[in-house]
Amino acid sequence: MDYWANLTQLTKQAHHPALTAQYTAMQVFRDAVAQGQLPKFPLPRLGMTEAIVFDLLRENLPLRTVNTLDHLLRNFRQYIAYHYGMWAFVQQQLFATWTDLFGPQRYLEIAAGNGYLSYGLQQAGNQVIATDARTWQKENLTGAQPLLPIHQAGETAALLTYGAQVDAVVMAWSPDHEWNDAALLWQLRQHLPQLPLFVLGERYGATNSRLFWQLANFVPDRRLLKLNRAFPRFDAINDRIYLIR
Repeated sequence: MDYWANLTQLTKQAHHPALTAQYTAMQVFRDAVAQGQLPKFPLPRLGMTEAIVFDLLRENLPLRTVNTLDHLLRNFRQYIAYHYGMWAFVQQQLFATWTDLFGPQRYLEIAAGNGYLSYGLQQAGNQVIATDARTWQKENLTGAQPLLPIHQAGETAALLTYGAQVDAVVMAWSPDHEWNDAALLWQLRQHLPQLPLFVLGERYGATNSRLFWQLANFVPDRRLLKLNRAFPRFDAINDRIYLIR
């Protein structure tokens, strides 16, 4: 049985209001992404709490079933990433807040994948140039169905080609096993030091190289507090939005 069918069956079997609410939010999010759209709202925190587990065990739901359902809920990101190439779980509400805080700007997205980030910024009234090297196309579905035109270019080439045309650079979920992000940061400082870099990722965690985080100079902008409230954590990954120079 596949992930979604299993999740649906076990959620119905558990018949718990809190889990039904999580499942409904996941279904709305999944349906939007499957239709090539951005979800309107962020996800709630997914998974079992201690109170929910006690409720289910009192109702004689087998512990094995409880654990399986908890595992499925907590691995929603992997399901969406595999099937739809979405890694940073951005949504319309986030980009409305982003544009309200930082004003309409011209953005260059590096390693855009399917372009969820660029598409969201564009829909919120910003001008966007989305780029990606597309070197991963034979490995996974990232970039298989872009939401907007993606210019084929690696990080450094994109920066040198389009950097003079934008006000800021954005990068989401750069791989943690490559140093391209550190090279980009060096190129940015050498050639376009006036451009701020917005990074969506988990510091010293699931995204970006360790070298990148060591080199990063974080800008203490209070607007980021409000922006990150519109980008709440929903699973074990604590990805945030950082402003770096």
